[in-house]
Amino acid sequence: MTQSRNTTVRKSESIARTLLILTLCLAACGQEESAPPPAAVAKAAPPPPPPQAVEEPISEVIARLGIDPRIKMDESERPKTPDPSGDGLRLEATLKFFDAMVKGNAEALKPMLSDDDQTTLASMQKDGQWKRVNADVTRVVVGCTNGQEPDTFLALGVFTVGDRFEAQLWSIQSPMGGEQNKFVAMASPTDVMEQLKGTKAEPRVQQWLKILKDLADKSKQPDVVVDLPQQDRSVQGETPAAAPAPPPPATP
Repeated sequence: MTQSRNTTVRKSESIARTLLILTLCLAACGQEESAPPPAAVAKAAPPPPPPQAVEEPISEVIARLGIDPRIKMDESERPKTPDPSGDGLRLEATLKFFDAMVKGNAEALKPMLSDDDQTTLASMQKDGQWKRVNADVTRVVVGCTNGQEPDTFLALGVFTVGDRFEAQLWSIQSPMGGEQNKFVAMASPTDVMEQLKGTKAEPRVQQWLKILKDLADKSKQPDVVVDLPQQDRSVQGETPAAAPAPPPPATP
């Protein structure tokens, strides 16, 4: 009897263990296997900056183009516009322009001038002034700066003529790319060189433009009426002569 009861207990424990194992297996099978975390994506390195164009030294440009040695330009005063890709062509055009001027080459100069300046050039050629102007030039210092309008830049040429200095300011119309450059002479105030300070183009150009603005503002002012005082024509130290007394009445 006791043996039968022990057998029954062992069977019950065995069944309990089996049910526990089955329960654990079912629980394990019912859980979804968690996905592994995504692999970190390496960030692509930023592209390298575009290589900067190497500027050809002005001295080499002058030698390559056969520019007259009387023309001088400092590296700091070469054309530098918002369109740097065309500044090399703008530099060449500026050097060629002043080269044609000092050599008196009107044929090379004419296509680079505005219509009005071409007319002026033709007049100077006709009366012989063109040859006389360029004969005594011994040096030209050229400097460039930004223009007042889009697609333009300014070029200041200071000419040494004999023992004096003369200057001319040009506005150059130069669309994107710098392939077309049209030179327009700006007004030259009287004795402008005596009013310019410094040696660099940038401050000199700004002073030139201010002089033109002041002259333009002055021309808009109304004419001033000058009230001149009456002149005393009496001899100094003497009183003016009194008016003659009226004649006495006639006697009847």
